[in-house]
Amino acid sequence: MDAETALDSEDAGPRGRIVLSGRGDTSVTNRIFDILVGRIQSGEWPIGFVIPSERAMIEEFGVSRIALRESLSRLRALGVLKIAHGKRTTVARMDSSALGRLFPLMLSLEGEQTFQDFFDARLTMELRTSYLAARNRTDENLARMDALLEQMASGPSETAQEWSRKDLALHLEIARATQNRLFPPMLEALSGFVFHVQQIGINGYPNRRRIALKAHFTIVEAIRYRDAARAQSEMEAHLRSGADHIAKTGILSGGKVRPPEE
Repeated sequence: MDAETALDSEDAGPRGRIVLSGRGDTSVTNRIFDILVGRIQSGEWPIGFVIPSERAMIEEFGVSRIALRESLSRLRALGVLKIAHGKRTTVARMDSSALGRLFPLMLSLEGEQTFQDFFDARLTMELRTSYLAARNRTDENLARMDALLEQMASGPSETAQEWSRKDLALHLEIARATQNRLFPPMLEALSGFVFHVQQIGINGYPNRRRIALKAHFTIVEAIRYRDAARAQSEMEAHLRSGADHIAKTGILSGGKVRPPEE
């Protein structure tokens, strides 16, 4: 049985030895990664499951220790696997922070199409959160938005990373102002993507901060006066402006994310 046939029978019950060698190190690592993710997705390896030892998986896949460890390292970095000192590796519970780490990885691997997919999802969500925030915000929500705006306005020389953290915090506060408990964790799940794109979008383009800050003030003003239609409209204009900038600068090219030229 060749490797492709063995992979096609992954869910067919007890497995024999799966030989994945001979395809190149990167390809072998990717195939191992896909198999392990498949076992988690199918429920074969549920949350808390102690995964087999490295020796057992090396024997099963017929691969090098280096290729296996690279695949396991990816899963640990994404929060899919958890390892405690002196204990075996287990399947972790996926949460919004884990998804936040996964989305930038997908973007870096797949480029423009993945960016468009995430942008569409974010746009749909934030149009609704801005609308509901204008209708349902409390004075406390508004005070926190004002404080974040003040911080952003007083920190023009901050790094792209510091600025993006405050930008994201403002969007999360708008989500909280909806009083819908599902919106904040949903937006937080996208936060890794949002944070990543914001950084590459403003790094080397200082005028983008001024444009974004002005847009944020306008959105919060609409929320302040409970103008839901305007809040939604201003949010859409803000997000589309950022997406247009990303497209025009060519930050996404050739299926990879590259940094903007200074």
